[in-house]
Amino acid sequence: MTSDDSGAQDRRETKAAKQQEKAREGGEARADYEAVQQATEDKTVRLKALRLAKEEADQAKPDKPKASKKR
Repeated sequence: MTSDDSGAQDRRETKAAKQQEKAREGGEARADYEAVQQATEDKTVRLKALRLAKEEADQAKPDKPKASKKR
């Protein structure tokens, strides 16, 4: 009867180890996802600031007259 108990205990331990491994992998995947999201948000903020600065600089300088082509 001890062999049945031993086998059942082995299965429980294996199942618990697999669940812990899945939980660890899930945590890593979530951390990776959040890092990518944060990087995307940071890049978006930086690019928006650059675009707004360029637009402001373009408005501040006077428009150059367009050169007419002579034929």
